Amino acid sequence: MSVWTDIQSRSAGDSIRKEDFDLDKMLKLGIVHFKYKKILKKGQTDDTKAVVRDAWGTKKMDIVDSIPHGGDCPPKRVGYTIYFDVEKADWRAFLDSRVIYVEDKIYSDEEFFSKIYPTLKGDKNNIDV
Repeated sequence: MSVWTDIQSRSAGDSIRKEDFDLDKMLKLGIVHFKYKKILKKGQTDDTKAVVRDAWGTKKMDIVDSIPHGGDCPPKRVGYTIYFDVEKADWRAFLDSRVIYVEDKIYSDEEFFSKIYPTLKGDKNNIDV
C-alpha cells in the first residue's frame, strides 16, 4: 500500500504536506515504520540538533491488546499523533509537524513480529507475543 513515496529529510529543506499521507489512518490498519524529530530540550534552539526517533507504531487495538501493558489509546490532542510503540510496549505522542519519514508499507502483526522485530536493536525480552 503506497501512501507516499520519496519523502526527503526536513533538514534538507523539503516540506512534508499533510495531504500527501494520513499517518493516523495507516496506524489504525497495522504497524508502520516512521521517523520524527523529538521536541528540543529546554534551552535548545537549534533544530538541527533535535533527536530523531525511529519508530514502529500502531493504533490497531488487536495488536496493542496482544502486547503486555498495551491498553486503551489516549485521547487525541490537537496537533499531535498518538501511537502505540511496539518496541517499547507503551503509548507515545509527537507533534504532527515533526514527522520526517513514513515508510510506504503497512505491516501485519505476523509479518512484523516474525521478520522485522527480531532484527531490531535493543532489548527484545520486553515483548512476549
